Amino acid sequence: MKGTIELSHVIVSHDSVKEICDAANGGKLKTLSLRDCEIEEALYSSILKAVGACTSILQLSLCVGMVASKKDVSALCRCLQKNRSLLALFIHGNPLKDSGMQRICRELVQHPQIVSLDVSDCELTDQSMEVLCSLLPETGSRPGLKDLSLSANPGISQKSWAKFGISVAANSCLRELYLDYNSLGDYAASCIVVGLSGSQNLRVLDLESTNIGDSTAELIQHLLEKFPSQLYKVVLKENKIKGSIIDSISSYLEENDDISDTFSIESMKMKTKSSSKLSKSKTSTQKSSTLKDSTRYEESSSDEDKTEKTDREKEEESDMKDTVKTDEDYRVLEMALEEGLSTGKISALSNTMEEDEGEEELKEVPITSTTHVIKFPDNKPKTLSAEDFSDDGDELEEIPVLKYGTV
Repeated sequence: MKGTIELSHVIVSHDSVKEICDAANGGKLKTLSLRDCEIEEALYSSILKAVGACTSILQLSLCVGMVASKKDVSALCRCLQKNRSLLALFIHGNPLKDSGMQRICRELVQHPQIVSLDVSDCELTDQSMEVLCSLLPETGSRPGLKDLSLSANPGISQKSWAKFGISVAANSCLRELYLDYNSLGDYAASCIVVGLSGSQNLRVLDLESTNIGDSTAELIQHLLEKFPSQLYKVVLKENKIKGSIIDSISSYLEENDDISDTFSIESMKMKTKSSSKLSKSKTSTQKSSTLKDSTRYEESSSDEDKTEKTDREKEEESDMKDTVKTDEDYRVLEMALEEGLSTGKISALSNTMEEDEGEEELKEVPITSTTHVIKFPDNKPKTLSAEDFSDDGDELEEIPVLKYGTV
């Protein structure tokens, strides 16, 4: 991705820091990711100072030990105070604890843009949950969180998770929620699911390895069955849940699995969802098929134009022979000819066809010819002439004959 700088498991050099700062100062930096890197404190502060002043950056990822001390937290807070362009902040795998999280949340509450937050595996407890809940609702000065990851914070109690469920029910605009590898249990998880029932926006819910059982799964099943929902992905792996309940939930999720890519923690990390890949593949295949069909039709039309006149007449005779087989077919075609319907105006004919529920849907495929030979079945012999349609014998205008009886 253009404007992206990613460094992982390296010693960050002066040259790398200069490159980052130049990109930020020049308005070219979109995404910055530092993961488990070694860097001097002064250089780290320089990077965050440049990010704070940058107006182009959308995603900042400082993961796995990159915000490890109070000084690191302070540098990040100063960055958030100045920056106004960030949409996503990922700081998972850092020992923030409650004190660091509370300081960062105070800045996030004032930030006008951030909608995606990942604070997984940050050694958080109940105290952090209180300030995180304040980020959920939308206010006049900022949007609420749309994507939140709180994975692997086992220090949070079931009571706090239950309160979190109430906050979600009251004023949440969450679209993706990741709670995997937490000790929720059925009680807390049920509170969260009940809270999510009031959300029409939630699309992804990750409850992998959260110590839940059939009761929570049945509640999710009831939610999907009885209430409108956009949920299309629910992760329940590593929990003791009956296979029949899992299958039922999966069937309901498949009905919602037509949602296009959305801005989210997963998409901001540039990870493509399998459902999105399938959707894009289907779309690409459909477009390719349409183009091929169009090409075949154009080539076929070109070949037909070059075919001898007698061959076209034979084809018309054959088509009409296959189409006009019954008295009803004859009556419909005769009525259409009498009304003088032109190509592309088939409403009257279509309405007549709809009365016969057993008839196959007709396709309009015009055949261009100056001479039309219509061959009717033996029980309806008839030779058509101008006198059949005009009292004064005037020459009638040519009426295009369409395949399958549509004119």
